[in-house]
Amino acid sequence: MKTAYLAAILYLTANGAMAQQTNATPKPPPPPPCSADEYRQLDFWVGEWDLWYSQGKDKPKGTAHNSITKGDFGNCVITEHFTMSGFNGTSISTYHNRIGQWRQTWVDDKGGYFDLVGGPAEKGAGYDFGLELVHPEGIKVPYLRMIWQIEDKDHLVWRWQNHKKGETEWQDSWVLHYVREGAKRNELKD
Repeated sequence: MKTAYLAAILYLTANGAMAQQTNATPKPPPPPPCSADEYRQLDFWVGEWDLWYSQGKDKPKGTAHNSITKGDFGNCVITEHFTMSGFNGTSISTYHNRIGQWRQTWVDDKGGYFDLVGGPAEKGAGYDFGLELVHPEGIKVPYLRMIWQIEDKDHLVWRWQNHKKGETEWQDSWVLHYVREGAKRNELKD
């Protein structure tokens, strides 16, 4: 009798546990990599762009093309392919979750290499997004940065700027006007 009673308890316990497992809500799958909003902060730059620049009287004028893509590495990386007469370069940019900032590595066919860090600008900064040159210990170089000013979805102004140690005022070295391929060129001021 004890054996039958014990068997009945085990049977009911096992059925109850199985019923709980069957009725338990399955855990949702983890979100895909790089799906947080921070990974969308530089998406305004993605696209095919015609570029033009004019630095004023007696300074260089010209055109270039920039192809900015996303998707080769899921939503984790933005890739740039910059081309102009006599100069080509590429960059990869990604949001670095552990430091809470964007990182970009630039290389070009003239031996140039830049390691930059930054992200969305603070309110009132006069630009929308910026990356500054990382200064490795022992390397003495000027302070450099690039900033983007969003005019609208089809027009951006990109500025390569510098300042010397001890100075705080940034000076434009090169200003590129971005026009999304197929959009009308907007005569923006430098």
